[in-house]
Amino acid sequence: MKQVIIYLTGFRQHAGKTFTSLGLISQLRKVMDPELIGYLKPVGQELVLLEDGSRIDKDAYIIQRFSNIPNIDLKSISPVRLGSGFTKNYLKKENQLEETRRLEDLIINSIQNLKSKRVIVAEGSGHPGVGGIVGLSNADVSNLMNAEIIFLSGGGIGKALDMLEVDLSYFLYKKSRVRGIIFNKLIPEKIESVKQFITEDLINKKYGAFGGLLRILAFLPEVDFLSKPSMKTILEKIKPIEYIGDTEDKKWKIPCNSMKVISVPADRLKLDSYLEARDIVLLGASSKKKIRKIVEFNEASKHKIAGIILTCGRTDPLDDECKKIIEESGIPTIYVEEGTAATELRLLDIIENTKIQVYDTVKAREIERIFDEYFDFEKFLDTFKIEVK
Repeated sequence: MKQVIIYLTGFRQHAGKTFTSLGLISQLRKVMDPELIGYLKPVGQELVLLEDGSRIDKDAYIIQRFSNIPNIDLKSISPVRLGSGFTKNYLKKENQLEETRRLEDLIINSIQNLKSKRVIVAEGSGHPGVGGIVGLSNADVSNLMNAEIIFLSGGGIGKALDMLEVDLSYFLYKKSRVRGIIFNKLIPEKIESVKQFITEDLINKKYGAFGGLLRILAFLPEVDFLSKPSMKTILEKIKPIEYIGDTEDKKWKIPCNSMKVISVPADRLKLDSYLEARDIVLLGASSKKKIRKIVEFNEASKHKIAGIILTCGRTDPLDDECKKIIEESGIPTIYVEEGTAATELRLLDIIENTKIQVYDTVKAREIERIFDEYFDFEKFLDTFKIEVK
């Protein structure tokens, strides 16, 4: 039976490629033996350290955790790892083409290791041109693998069409085989409007060079908490002086809602009209009265906050009494050196660029639900000629 390789790429980093990989695999598991489903992260950039000291792409680690594909060999499914400094070293090489061929061989060998799989879901990196400097852009890699592409676009109407104009033109230039399009992270109330204006007829007329084969596979809603970090995620990405609480407790793994900076004096603090469930509270470590007030508010509220981040560690020591109050409250708390303004900027970056983590079981279940409801699986099977008998 013919092997099908589906390559996922998107308009930018954090477009939803790992999200889509998990969703596709969850659908495929319903109609075929998981042993026949393969996954590959041909070119990785965000690496994690394994126990044996080797590094693999983080997305491969997530897929191993949640996909329910048995016997995944992490090193084999993450063949090329472009870590920090890789591009500089590549540009210093006298024979760059030889290095590109070596990297291509690693990818080809990984595909050979998956020859028993009926369907391989291959996940790209970043925007379509990422890796192009070393000859391994998403277009290059999909061509190397003889894969067909699903492209992930963002939301909106004009914005989404602008994304397609740039990225589909690039894939046409590279002679890559884009077949499916998913519009991701749409405002739920606007999905029907987007469907009305962005149609397969429109896209195929505009990009006729794809032979009329482009298919819209889904209009997926934005689910706010899927892109939000937990306190455990923040702890992993920020340099703490100290943290308070057991990071393996489920409270540390709950996706946050919003970040709220507490700057008004304690006697003017109206938390009931300011804080919401799963908010992360940011304030200076010396704010003893405000810390006490936040803890008391949380204890009295049905809707608990996600955590506290105490700032200004360089100048404001954490009072022992405050630390004890926080410990007894059980609120996940992180104490950092930076001031409140610098920490706020750092947290905004984390919140805007959060991926699913290996402990995000709630998020994994929600991804499956979204694909059950919004993804056109029958059209997907037909588009990629996947036999499920």
